[in-house]
Amino acid sequence: MKTLPLLVVGSALAAAAPAKAPFDGEWVADLDTQTGLVSDHYLVAEGRYRCDSCSPPRAYRADGRPHPVPGDDQVTWESVRIAGPRTMVTHIESPTLSRTTTMTVSPDGLTATYTSNDRRPGVKGPLRTVYIARRTAPAPAGAHAVSGAWQGVRYVTVPEQQRTIMLRVEGDRFVYRHALGYSFTAHFGGGFVPVGGPYKIPVFAAVRRLDARTIEETRKSNGRTTMVRTYTLSPDGRSLDVAVTDPATGHTFRATSRHSP
Repeated sequence: MKTLPLLVVGSALAAAAPAKAPFDGEWVADLDTQTGLVSDHYLVAEGRYRCDSCSPPRAYRADGRPHPVPGDDQVTWESVRIAGPRTMVTHIESPTLSRTTTMTVSPDGLTATYTSNDRRPGVKGPLRTVYIARRTAPAPAGAHAVSGAWQGVRYVTVPEQQRTIMLRVEGDRFVYRHALGYSFTAHFGGGFVPVGGPYKIPVFAAVRRLDARTIEETRKSNGRTTMVRTYTLSPDGRSLDVAVTDPATGHTFRATSRHSP
Protein backbone atom coordinates (compact mmCIF):
# COMPACT_ATOMS: atom_id res chain seq x y z
CA MET A 1 0.00 0.00 0.00
CA LYS A 2 1.23 3.45 -0.77
CA THR A 3 2.20 5.92 -0.16
CA LEU A 4 7.08 11.23 -4.99
CA PRO A 5 20.14 16.28 -15.38
CA LEU A 6 21.07 19.71 -16.00
CA LEU A 7 23.56 22.57 -16.12
CA VAL A 8 25.76 23.66 -13.27
CA VAL A 9 25.63 27.35 -12.40
CA GLY A 10 28.96 28.99 -13.13
CA SER A 11 31.37 30.28 -10.53
CA ALA A 12 30.56 33.89 -11.45
CA LEU A 13 26.99 33.44 -10.23
CA ALA A 14 28.16 31.76 -7.03
CA ALA A 15 30.57 34.62 -6.35
CA ALA A 16 27.81 37.18 -6.79
CA ALA A 17 25.40 35.40 -4.43
CA PRO A 18 24.56 37.08 -1.12
CA ALA A 19 25.86 35.64 2.13
CA LYS A 20 22.46 34.08 2.76
CA ALA A 21 21.35 32.25 -0.40
CA PRO A 22 17.64 32.42 -1.37
CA PHE A 23 17.20 28.66 -0.79
CA ASP A 24 18.50 28.86 2.78
CA GLY A 25 16.07 28.12 5.58
CA GLU A 26 13.41 25.78 6.84
CA TRP A 27 10.62 24.93 4.38
CA VAL A 28 7.24 23.37 5.25
CA ALA A 29 5.04 21.79 2.55
CA ASP A 30 1.54 23.29 2.24
CA LEU A 31 -1.12 20.54 2.07
CA ASP A 32 -3.46 22.81 0.09
CA THR A 33 -1.05 22.88 -2.88
CA GLN A 34 -0.55 19.14 -3.51
CA THR A 35 -1.03 17.78 -7.04
CA GLY A 36 -0.21 14.54 -8.82
CA LEU A 37 -1.46 12.08 -6.22
CA VAL A 38 -1.20 8.44 -7.26
CA SER A 39 -3.83 5.92 -8.27
CA ASP A 40 -3.95 2.66 -6.28
CA HIS A 41 -5.08 -0.69 -7.71
CA TYR A 42 -5.92 -3.50 -5.26
CA LEU A 43 -7.45 -6.93 -5.43
CA VAL A 44 -8.39 -8.71 -2.20
CA ALA A 45 -10.19 -11.97 -2.87
CA GLU A 46 -10.11 -15.63 -1.81
CA GLY A 47 -7.81 -14.82 1.10
CA ARG A 48 -5.13 -13.12 -1.01
CA TYR A 49 -3.97 -9.51 -1.44
CA ARG A 50 -2.55 -7.99 -4.61
CA CYS A 51 -1.34 -4.45 -5.29
CA ASP A 52 -0.63 -3.82 -8.98
CA SER A 53 0.14 -0.11 -8.49
CA CYS A 54 2.73 -0.63 -5.77
CA SER A 55 6.38 -0.24 -6.71
CA PRO A 56 7.26 -3.03 -7.11
CA PRO A 57 3.89 -4.83 -7.47
CA ARG A 58 3.23 -7.38 -4.75
CA ALA A 59 0.93 -10.29 -3.93
CA TYR A 60 0.63 -12.55 -0.89
CA ARG A 61 -1.93 -14.01 1.50
CA ALA A 62 -4.07 -11.51 3.44
CA ASP A 63 -3.52 -13.42 6.66
CA GLY A 64 -1.98 -10.68 8.84
CA ARG A 65 1.38 -12.46 8.86
CA PRO A 66 4.75 -11.02 7.72
CA HIS A 67 5.57 -11.55 4.05
CA PRO A 68 8.71 -10.56 2.13
CA VAL A 69 8.35 -8.08 -0.74
CA PRO A 70 10.73 -9.15 -3.54
CA GLY A 71 12.23 -6.16 -5.33
CA ASP A 72 11.62 -3.65 -2.53
CA ASP A 73 15.11 -2.94 -1.21
CA GLN A 74 14.03 -0.96 1.85
CA VAL A 75 11.14 -3.06 3.22
CA THR A 76 11.89 -5.89 5.65
CA TRP A 77 8.38 -7.36 5.51
CA GLU A 78 4.75 -6.43 4.97
CA SER A 79 1.39 -7.83 6.06
CA VAL A 80 -2.29 -7.35 5.27
CA ARG A 81 -5.34 -8.41 7.25
CA ILE A 82 -9.05 -7.90 6.65
CA ALA A 83 -10.56 -6.03 9.61
CA GLY A 84 -14.17 -5.85 8.42
CA PRO A 85 -16.37 -5.81 5.30
CA ARG A 86 -15.03 -2.37 4.32
CA THR A 87 -11.65 -2.27 6.09
CA MET A 88 -8.12 -3.50 5.38
CA VAL A 89 -5.08 -3.05 7.62
CA THR A 90 -1.58 -3.05 6.13
CA HIS A 91 1.63 -3.09 8.15
CA ILE A 92 5.07 -2.28 6.74
CA GLU A 93 8.25 -2.92 8.67
CA SER A 94 11.61 -1.46 7.65
CA PRO A 95 14.68 0.12 9.27
CA THR A 96 13.32 3.60 8.45
CA LEU A 97 9.80 3.13 9.81
CA SER A 98 7.13 0.88 11.23
CA ARG A 99 3.83 1.83 9.58
CA THR A 100 0.28 0.61 10.13
CA THR A 101 -2.30 1.85 7.61
CA THR A 102 -6.04 1.31 7.96
CA MET A 103 -7.99 1.72 4.72
CA THR A 104 -11.74 2.12 5.23
CA VAL A 105 -14.23 2.34 2.36
CA SER A 106 -17.25 4.61 2.83
CA PRO A 107 -20.71 2.99 3.12
CA ASP A 108 -21.57 4.06 -0.45
CA GLY A 109 -18.31 2.54 -1.70
CA LEU A 110 -17.23 5.70 -3.52
CA THR A 111 -14.46 7.00 -1.28
CA ALA A 112 -11.81 5.56 1.02
CA THR A 113 -9.90 6.98 3.98
CA TYR A 114 -6.35 5.82 4.70
CA THR A 115 -5.11 6.47 8.24
CA SER A 116 -1.42 5.72 8.83
CA ASN A 117 0.50 5.67 12.08
CA ASP A 118 4.28 5.73 11.70
CA ARG A 119 6.95 5.05 14.25
CA ARG A 120 10.42 6.19 13.17
CA PRO A 121 13.85 5.78 14.76
CA GLY A 122 14.67 8.65 17.10
CA VAL A 123 11.21 10.27 16.74
CA LYS A 124 8.97 10.50 19.79
CA GLY A 125 5.49 9.00 19.49
CA PRO A 126 3.57 7.88 16.39
CA LEU A 127 3.15 10.21 13.40
CA ARG A 128 -0.43 10.16 12.08
CA THR A 129 -1.32 10.80 8.45
CA VAL A 130 -4.83 10.87 6.92
CA TYR A 131 -5.36 10.52 3.17
CA ILE A 132 -8.54 10.51 1.04
CA ALA A 133 -9.10 8.70 -2.28
CA ARG A 134 -12.08 8.30 -4.62
CA ARG A 135 -13.08 5.15 -6.46
CA THR A 136 -12.35 5.11 -10.21
CA ALA A 137 -13.00 1.41 -10.91
CA PRO A 138 -15.31 -1.02 -9.11
CA ALA A 139 -14.30 -4.07 -7.14
CA PRO A 140 -14.62 -7.30 -9.16
CA ALA A 141 -17.57 -9.52 -8.29
CA GLY A 142 -16.94 -11.40 -5.07
CA ALA A 143 -13.89 -9.30 -4.09
CA HIS A 144 -13.49 -7.32 -0.88
CA ALA A 145 -14.72 -3.70 -0.91
CA VAL A 146 -11.17 -2.27 -0.89
CA SER A 147 -10.58 -3.86 -4.30
CA GLY A 148 -10.65 -1.83 -7.51
CA ALA A 149 -8.95 1.44 -8.45
CA TRP A 150 -8.61 4.49 -6.20
CA GLN A 151 -7.43 7.96 -7.20
CA GLY A 152 -5.81 10.04 -4.48
CA VAL A 153 -7.70 13.25 -3.68
CA ARG A 154 -5.62 14.84 -0.95
CA TYR A 155 -3.64 14.40 2.23
CA VAL A 156 -5.88 15.76 4.98
CA THR A 157 -3.40 15.49 7.84
CA VAL A 158 0.39 15.15 7.75
CA PRO A 159 2.51 16.04 10.81
CA GLU A 160 4.57 19.16 10.22
CA GLN A 161 7.68 17.22 11.18
CA GLN A 162 7.19 15.00 8.12
CA ARG A 163 6.65 18.01 5.84
CA THR A 164 9.70 20.02 6.92
CA ILE A 165 13.08 20.23 5.20
CA MET A 166 16.08 22.48 5.84
CA LEU A 167 18.13 23.66 2.85
CA ARG A 168 21.33 25.65 2.56
CA VAL A 169 23.54 26.65 -0.36
CA GLU A 170 27.22 27.22 0.48
CA GLY A 171 28.99 28.30 -2.71
CA ASP A 172 29.04 25.15 -4.84
CA ARG A 173 27.63 22.95 -2.07
CA PHE A 174 24.02 21.98 -1.35
CA VAL A 175 23.06 20.98 2.19
CA TYR A 176 19.85 18.99 2.78
CA ARG A 177 18.37 18.13 6.17
CA HIS A 178 15.01 16.52 6.91
CA ALA A 179 13.28 16.94 10.24
CA LEU A 180 13.05 13.12 10.57
CA GLY A 181 16.83 12.75 10.51
CA TYR A 182 17.83 12.33 6.85
CA SER A 183 20.69 14.44 5.52
CA PHE A 184 23.42 14.91 2.93
CA THR A 185 25.84 17.54 1.62
CA ALA A 186 26.77 17.41 -2.07
CA HIS A 187 28.64 19.56 -4.61
CA PHE A 188 26.63 20.89 -7.55
CA GLY A 189 27.54 18.83 -10.60
CA GLY A 190 29.56 16.44 -8.47
CA GLY A 191 29.18 12.72 -7.87
CA PHE A 192 26.75 10.84 -5.65
CA VAL A 193 27.21 11.07 -1.88
CA PRO A 194 25.68 8.93 0.90
CA VAL A 195 22.37 10.07 2.41
CA GLY A 196 22.36 9.78 6.19
CA GLY A 197 19.43 7.83 7.60
CA PRO A 198 18.46 4.38 8.92
CA TYR A 199 18.20 2.75 5.49
CA LYS A 200 18.28 -1.01 4.96
CA ILE A 201 20.14 -0.50 1.66
CA PRO A 202 22.40 2.60 1.30
CA VAL A 203 20.93 5.60 -0.52
CA PHE A 204 22.98 8.16 -2.47
CA ALA A 205 22.19 11.66 -3.76
CA ALA A 206 23.62 14.04 -6.38
CA VAL A 207 22.58 17.61 -7.20
CA ARG A 208 22.76 20.00 -10.16
CA ARG A 209 21.81 23.65 -10.59
CA LEU A 210 19.51 24.31 -13.51
CA ASP A 211 19.55 28.07 -13.02
CA ALA A 212 19.62 30.61 -10.20
CA ARG A 213 16.18 29.49 -8.95
CA THR A 214 16.17 25.75 -9.72
CA ILE A 215 18.03 22.80 -8.20
CA GLU A 216 17.66 19.15 -9.21
CA GLU A 217 18.37 16.26 -6.83
CA THR A 218 18.70 12.65 -7.96
CA ARG A 219 18.72 9.69 -5.59
CA LYS A 220 19.96 6.16 -6.22
CA SER A 221 19.88 2.92 -4.29
CA ASN A 222 21.12 -0.55 -5.18
CA GLY A 223 22.34 0.68 -8.57
CA ARG A 224 19.10 2.27 -9.78
CA THR A 225 17.61 5.75 -9.74
CA THR A 226 14.77 5.85 -7.23
CA MET A 227 13.73 9.50 -7.31
CA VAL A 228 14.32 12.83 -9.02
CA ARG A 229 13.35 15.89 -6.97
CA THR A 230 13.30 19.42 -8.37
CA TYR A 231 13.28 22.53 -6.17
CA THR A 232 12.08 25.72 -7.89
CA LEU A 233 12.18 28.98 -5.97
CA SER A 234 9.43 31.54 -6.69
CA PRO A 235 10.54 34.91 -8.15
CA ASP A 236 9.89 36.63 -4.81
CA GLY A 237 11.74 33.89 -2.87
CA ARG A 238 8.82 33.28 -0.55
CA SER A 239 7.81 29.81 -1.73
CA LEU A 240 9.46 26.69 -3.09
CA ASP A 241 7.83 24.34 -5.60
CA VAL A 242 9.01 20.79 -4.87
CA ALA A 243 8.33 18.17 -7.58
CA VAL A 244 9.14 14.50 -6.93
CA THR A 245 9.26 12.14 -9.92
CA ASP A 246 9.33 8.34 -9.79
CA PRO A 247 11.58 7.27 -12.70
CA ALA A 248 9.95 3.83 -12.84
CA THR A 249 6.52 5.26 -13.66
CA GLY A 250 7.23 8.84 -14.73
CA HIS A 251 4.69 9.98 -12.15
CA THR A 252 5.29 13.36 -10.48
CA PHE A 253 3.89 14.58 -7.16
CA ARG A 254 4.36 18.24 -6.30
CA ALA A 255 3.55 20.66 -3.51
CA THR A 256 4.52 24.19 -2.56
CA SER A 257 6.65 24.72 0.53
CA ARG A 258 6.86 27.95 2.45
CA HIS A 259 9.41 29.36 4.88
CA SER A 260 8.71 28.25 8.42
CA PRO A 261 7.99 31.24 10.72
